[in-house]
Amino acid sequence: MKKYSLLLFDLDDTLLENSSWFDDGLVQTLGEHPLTKGVDEQQFLMNIKQPPRYLIDKLVSGELNTSEFKRERWKSALDFFDVKADIEEIDQLESLFLNASMNFISIDKSVLHLMNELNQHYEIAIVTNGLYDPHQKILNMGLGDIFSKDNIFHAESLGFRKPDSRMYTIALEAFKKKPEETIFIGDSWTHDVLGPMEAGMEAIWINFRGEEKQTDHTPFAIVSSILEIRDILLRTGIEKKL
Repeated sequence: MKKYSLLLFDLDDTLLENSSWFDDGLVQTLGEHPLTKGVDEQQFLMNIKQPPRYLIDKLVSGELNTSEFKRERWKSALDFFDVKADIEEIDQLESLFLNASMNFISIDKSVLHLMNELNQHYEIAIVTNGLYDPHQKILNMGLGDIFSKDNIFHAESLGFRKPDSRMYTIALEAFKKKPEETIFIGDSWTHDVLGPMEAGMEAIWINFRGEEKQTDHTPFAIVSSILEIRDILLRTGIEKKL
């Protein structure tokens, strides 16, 4: 394993399970705001987590910034229920959701132990497209001593998003590492496997959904849980595990 000295992690659905904060925070918000009381919570969850493709395309292209995308996502989900809301009401929903959701993020001792252990052997960082403040998430997860502003690379502040090669390059440059010294770890085939491998890195795919590979690329390893990477990354004489 001496060949590899830098580990780059995705955050949401890799280190942090999305349903542990997003779903619960949204359900609480829906029950608190007058506009959304009584709506079908599961249907609303589905709509807001799977917004129209054109909104995602506008976010990726930069036509919408993060705040504008969030507003349009709320509007699209509300439209499904024929609920009309002005910008002020949508911003109220977003603020309620942010406060509620962050309170559902807590320390996962298994992940905390894993990161502390890996941090003794590698330099580690986070590269995330997440729409919500990764620093607050990290603090609530108890990982503030490991990840700071110097090793969290956030799409919102950088102005581009994975799989844009600049997302990976900027992290490599910050640590003065070559791609071949780096392993990227995450749950998205496109963002966390294909993008990093096209940039010359190895990748470990956290395939907790049991999906099929979308291309012929062969990642360093495929696992179903973040906790499975411990034996892969800390064992001697590592080989690809598929």
